[in-house]
Amino acid sequence: MSINEARPLRLLLVEDHPGDARLLQEELKDVPSVRFEVRHVTRMSEALAVVGEPGWDVVLLDLSLPDGHGLSNIERMLQAAPALPLVVLTGTDDEQLSMKAVHAGAQDYLVKGQVTGPLLVRALRYAIERKRAEEGLKREEAARQTAVFREQFLGILGHDLRNPLQAISGNAALLLRYGGLSEPQRKAVNRISISSDRMARMIGDILDFTRTRLGGGYTLQRTWMNVHDVLRQVVEELEVAHPQRRFELSVSGTGWGEWDADRIAQAASNLVGNAVQYSPEDSEVRVVARDEGDGVRVEVHNGGTPIPAERMPHIFDPFVRGRDGARSGSRSGLGLGLYITHEIVKAHGGVVQVRSTEAEGTCFWLILPRHPSLAAKA
Repeated sequence: MSINEARPLRLLLVEDHPGDARLLQEELKDVPSVRFEVRHVTRMSEALAVVGEPGWDVVLLDLSLPDGHGLSNIERMLQAAPALPLVVLTGTDDEQLSMKAVHAGAQDYLVKGQVTGPLLVRALRYAIERKRAEEGLKREEAARQTAVFREQFLGILGHDLRNPLQAISGNAALLLRYGGLSEPQRKAVNRISISSDRMARMIGDILDFTRTRLGGGYTLQRTWMNVHDVLRQVVEELEVAHPQRRFELSVSGTGWGEWDADRIAQAASNLVGNAVQYSPEDSEVRVVARDEGDGVRVEVHNGGTPIPAERMPHIFDPFVRGRDGARSGSRSGLGLGLYITHEIVKAHGGVVQVRSTEAEGTCFWLILPRHPSLAAKA
């Protein structure tokens, strides 16, 4: 709420001298542009008893009271109400004391006998604004620390889950190959294997997410490679995983460039898998690659319900799903696939975008510069 709004500002005045207290209240009344609702107490104990009540805007505190003196008054007040702005009063024009008061946590310092109405109002208003700014920065820092802790925790969790998961996956593979299982047993172990593979992808997504969010980014292992070969491999793997689906791969141009083959495969798998997940079973998923300028353009098309317009600006944010209602049995995940794809393409100096309409369906497309030098200029 702005301090210029019509609501009067609630001021707790802690001053044991009746004449000074009366003079201060009169000075406030002489400045009609800001209204104050003043509650006057004469002792520190009284102030501490009421300062915890909701609704206070600012405290005007005398440093010399019958039951409290000096900078200790500031410490006691801030312990009781750490988020409340505080302006201190003293009868001594002591610059060193004023600096100590500010360092102790006061927003401003006023000398009795030198206080005019405009000066007092300005000090109180500035104290409120400064304290709000400080509290806002504290909240931002607390939120940042929470985010860092969460991402570090996810990274540690993902890393530590890999070893037992590899044991599950490896032993399931051995049972399928050498176990002499009955058909029901084989089906059960196969489900274990499929679930462990899906969990491995989730853990990989978590580790990729924490790496990018904590500043590590992607370390690319660039080699001279053909993106057409990567796309063929991705489509073949998804054809095996989804034998009921129809895929069309169309490539033209050379497809050669300096990229990280594993990361490009990861990005392409995310996009094509996403197309399978959010399109009808009887529809076709089309993957197109062609030369464009000094790079290669890759498009992934699917039909079905378009992405809602309100989600489009956030489609590449982490933990955001493009659409609700993925088909039952389709690849599940954490909502990190598109974010990771965006970060991989960005690390290569490329761009990834999306268009989605009822008439044309959804198309994710990316452009990859062929060489790092071209990526740096992009």
